[in-house]
Amino acid sequence: MGFIDEHGLFTPEERILLAVSGGKDSVFMTHLFAAAKFNFGIAHCNFHLRGGNSDRDEEFVRELATHFHVPFYRTDFDTKAIAEERHLSIQMAARDLRYAWFEDIRNKYQYEVIALAQHQTDSMETMLLNLVRGTGIRGLHGILPKRGNLIRPLLGFTSEEIGTYVEKEKINYREDASNNETKYARNKIRLDVLPALRAINPTLESTFAVSAQRFRALETFLETQVNVVREAIFLKINEHSLRVRVSVLQPYIDNDFVMYELFRPFGFSMSVLTDLDRALQQDKSTTGKVFYSQTHSLLIDRGELLIKKLNPSISSVLVIDELPKQVEWNGKAFRVYISSDTELPDQGTNVKIDADKVALPISIRSWRQGDSFKPLGFKGRKKISDFLINQKVPLDQKTEVPLFVNANGDILWVAPWRIDDRYKITPKTQKVIIFEQL
Repeated sequence: MGFIDEHGLFTPEERILLAVSGGKDSVFMTHLFAAAKFNFGIAHCNFHLRGGNSDRDEEFVRELATHFHVPFYRTDFDTKAIAEERHLSIQMAARDLRYAWFEDIRNKYQYEVIALAQHQTDSMETMLLNLVRGTGIRGLHGILPKRGNLIRPLLGFTSEEIGTYVEKEKINYREDASNNETKYARNKIRLDVLPALRAINPTLESTFAVSAQRFRALETFLETQVNVVREAIFLKINEHSLRVRVSVLQPYIDNDFVMYELFRPFGFSMSVLTDLDRALQQDKSTTGKVFYSQTHSLLIDRGELLIKKLNPSISSVLVIDELPKQVEWNGKAFRVYISSDTELPDQGTNVKIDADKVALPISIRSWRQGDSFKPLGFKGRKKISDFLINQKVPLDQKTEVPLFVNANGDILWVAPWRIDDRYKITPKTQKVIIFEQL
């Protein structure tokens, strides 16, 4: 309990959900928890990435849970298909899928935390990978013992220590042959880099563990200092908005590290901050340029930067795949349905378009850079951003305007003002789709 108590991972009375793949590390963790008589259950994901071996892994873990008389939870994913659909690597897709499912099981069956079988050697590999990839100081603290509902109780053990114990106790586990393939960056670190480093320093893990603690302490110190600066110069407008004067920010603009840390809580990437710096350098009096993160907008406005939290629904895309349908987006309710009423529409909150020109699904989303359409009555195309300016929509509110988009990507309606001229009804129209704002 020393490592567990030191880092406050859990108490003996709490229920722990173990993420068990069937490999050496997670099976070792299961045996430790059983020997300590902790209250735990086992969760296993079948990613269908290793043919019949994936199913045999699942059966092995099921038998392990039966042996220790603990609850067993399983799920499976078509990981390759999901990775392609989401444009992710298979490794990242599998990671996202399992963490989301573990959290669902934790909530549903009332476990306090989820235990992952990452050990000290994994943490060292992560530090090296992050150093090679250039992830900054945050990547140098390695794997944390606890982050939110995730705990890593094996970080006090090295891979060699786990292997020695498993061999001594003759504990069965499932071997994943892909662990020996150097096409994966982590495996290349483990199989090629670490042996060379151990030749220089045989106690590599303990050295990295001490370094990780120092990097974490440095990270905490820097966070504290940056928070002091942020709280002093970022002034609250209301619950969802802040402002900072460009002149006050000026001493920090050329320091990429400080700028990134100042704006990190709002999700702005380094590339966005570089574009912001470029815009300010080109014209100190620039006004109206807007930058976006997944959660916030940043508007340059007369010598100030206005940071505003986006409504969660604004960044989402709502899909209408059947009609009739009543939906809500960004607090606005709409009804979309087909009708044989082909009278010319009045512009406003109730508009009609030619149904035969539309293909489902119709999506509702916010403005994106480069969006344009052909407004009803206009001969040419117009940028949505320019159209919204003409409608006197404040720059920091233009992402709150719903755009109805055809399956082919054409914008059908900029609600509540104008439909696209190409989708207007004509004497040949047989049926219409009606967008009605409720």
